[in-house]
Amino acid sequence: MNRTADLDAALGFVIGRIEEEATRSGESLSDEQSFSLNHLPKVSALPQAYGADPESPMVLVPRDTEYERHCGLAKSAHHNDLRLNPASALDWEFAAAVAKLNRHPMSWLLQWAGVKVHRPWWDRWLLIAAALLFIFSVTTVALLMGSEPWTPFQWAGVGAVYIGILVLLYFASRRIEEWQLNQNIERCRRGSSFTVVT
Repeated sequence: MNRTADLDAALGFVIGRIEEEATRSGESLSDEQSFSLNHLPKVSALPQAYGADPESPMVLVPRDTEYERHCGLAKSAHHNDLRLNPASALDWEFAAAVAKLNRHPMSWLLQWAGVKVHRPWWDRWLLIAAALLFIFSVTTVALLMGSEPWTPFQWAGVGAVYIGILVLLYFASRRIEEWQLNQNIERCRRGSSFTVVT
């Protein structure tokens, strides 16, 4: 699998379908809109809210009408493709999975347009298992603690184990997500209308 070729094919498909949908709607994309579609922002323009502090003023961000139009056109193109040819769902899912695997901003646009990436049935059970592992480790420490006070060395050891478990869970979840996306890409590649040479 060539990730660069897959990404180029996915972006070409989505951008082409958005441009076709704009032309079909009667309002073709301007050069500026085409440029913004081909060079999507890598970070959100919205400020990150880390809490609901009533003392901090709310920051108003103007609407990005170009991005909203791109999302609307992608949504219309997706729905029209599904209505005319239900098998085209694999093309859209392939594009969404490739964009998400490569952490490309097009994945946000496709998510806003309603394109879903298939998740396996066991994905939720895996999340529950990870939560139970963490709860089990907390319960174990609480039971081992007993009635004696711990030394700072023991607290440091427990803290290191917790941090290790959290880091392990984070990297394991990232690896599992990457594996799932690769599996999904291969599944979609077999049934999609365009083929990428690997």
